Amino acid sequence: MLNVSLAALAVATAVSVVHAESIETITVYSSRHAQPVEQALNSVSVLDRAEIVSRQAQDLPALLNQLPGVTISRDGGRGQNSGIFLRGGNTGHTLVLVDGVRTGSATLGISSLAMIPLDLIERIEVIRGPRAAWYGSDAVAGVIAITTRRAQSTELNVATGSYGLLESDLALQHRKGALQLHANVGYSRADGFDVQPAFDPDKDGYWQRFAKLGADYDAELGRFYWHSHINSGRYDFDTSWGSEDRSAILQRSHVLGWQHQIAASQHQLQLSRNLDADTTFGPDSESPFETRRDEANYQINQQLSSEWSVLLGANWYQEEVAKNEPDYEVRSRTNRALFSGIQYQPEQWLLEIAARQDRFSQYGTERTWQLAAGYYFTEQWLLRVSRGTAFKAPSFNELYWPGFGNADLRPEESRSDEIALRYSGRQIHSELVFFDREITNLIQGLDQVENVRLATVRGAEYSLGIQQANWQHQLGYTWLDARNEQSNEPLIRRPKHSVNLRTQLQLQQWSGFATLDYQSATFQGFDWNSNANYPDLGGFTLVGIGGSYQLNPSWQLRLKLDNVTNKVYQTSIGYATAGRNLGLRLSYQGF
Repeated sequence: MLNVSLAALAVATAVSVVHAESIETITVYSSRHAQPVEQALNSVSVLDRAEIVSRQAQDLPALLNQLPGVTISRDGGRGQNSGIFLRGGNTGHTLVLVDGVRTGSATLGISSLAMIPLDLIERIEVIRGPRAAWYGSDAVAGVIAITTRRAQSTELNVATGSYGLLESDLALQHRKGALQLHANVGYSRADGFDVQPAFDPDKDGYWQRFAKLGADYDAELGRFYWHSHINSGRYDFDTSWGSEDRSAILQRSHVLGWQHQIAASQHQLQLSRNLDADTTFGPDSESPFETRRDEANYQINQQLSSEWSVLLGANWYQEEVAKNEPDYEVRSRTNRALFSGIQYQPEQWLLEIAARQDRFSQYGTERTWQLAAGYYFTEQWLLRVSRGTAFKAPSFNELYWPGFGNADLRPEESRSDEIALRYSGRQIHSELVFFDREITNLIQGLDQVENVRLATVRGAEYSLGIQQANWQHQLGYTWLDARNEQSNEPLIRRPKHSVNLRTQLQLQQWSGFATLDYQSATFQGFDWNSNANYPDLGGFTLVGIGGSYQLNPSWQLRLKLDNVTNKVYQTSIGYATAGRNLGLRLSYQGF
């Protein structure tokens, strides 16, 4: 499927380098165990808390949009719906994990990223490429794994900005012997702007509040942990089809876990209960969408020798949906899964095999697998290849919504190939990837959804990071060709070209950065009013600048200006986006 010469790969990624020891960054979720990113046989971007803070993104979608292979389509500003297209996949082709727990709505089939507060996040891993052999349904294009915060000190943040933005959050911790308690609380709101001026001339704002409580206890039998978090809020939007123009969200999660190292065996057990509710309402009506999900995960990672390791695990979850009208023919489903993986690392080789079997109460058995190999030409240069399969089960709306759903839908299935060349040095990290994915039974439709015979996503992705003295430079470029092979039309909202550039300077107490983000034109699909396709949305370039000043060891001031040129653009047809906007944040960190 991939017709790319190794010579072209080598030439395209050639850089002038300084041979030095690599700085190690760890990925935890790529293959369900901790390993250096440089040894991962897929593409992984890791953002720790310091990086999340320094980027000063307004929200989670804006932060993710700065990474290679990620495109965000926004139906307005902060709080409003945002769709993520990871390496050309649909919005539902990316599995979102929060603390290892599957999240999202089983009715809509997606996770709402716009209302996950950045102040609650400690770490993000964006894993590009199929991961269904490890995680099951939805991990067609990749996985976004979010780790929430476990406060290590007292922290306070207050912020203000354009469009009436106000934010505050507080993190606390207390340790007594082997027991550590931690808590986070926060609130944010904004007046917003008019997201659809053609329909309802008003400001569409949001408000949000969140809280998290947790405890960790280290004992001879291992590490036990518990945490619960609740995230609630409301956002306004505009509509052309009714009076409902406001939505209230509620996300609630409870997690209880255990980790233990016994000789060369690592055991993990996690139980969770999740609620994802989104109620759309207006003066005379309301439409609740609610998903309750109970989940259990167990895995053991056994190091057999210095070269061999094996991972075995089991996963169970039950999803139950609740609605008032319309009622669904089926309201719950259960999945049971077994998965396993083998890693072999002899000398210059990296080899990985993974397989998983899911048994859905609605569909029976789905089997997925992943094969990957890497070879080190030198200590810094790695060539890797992989092939994997994935699937996505239809959502409850796609199956049972009156007049739209189709109970005969089959799960979407895919097969992906990937070849990449990576350089990992102390000052330079570079990777060029070519990927090719075929998706059968792709679910699409305007009147009634149906399975499309075949869709293809082909592309290339290049990332470059340079650390030199006080300067840090990051570049990401993605080329995509994503289309419905049955109609020969592009898949909607996927730009053919996208570029992300960031450069940062650190000078003692001062730091400053500049960003440039480019996206080419996008196909927007079919327009019922004109009985023809919408016109393509034009490409755009956005520029941002920002900086920070360390007032003293405890206090820091940060400032950012987004969309410096006040560019007027859209990522979803008919929906306005934010113009030039300023953000100011004051932070305190105790010791």
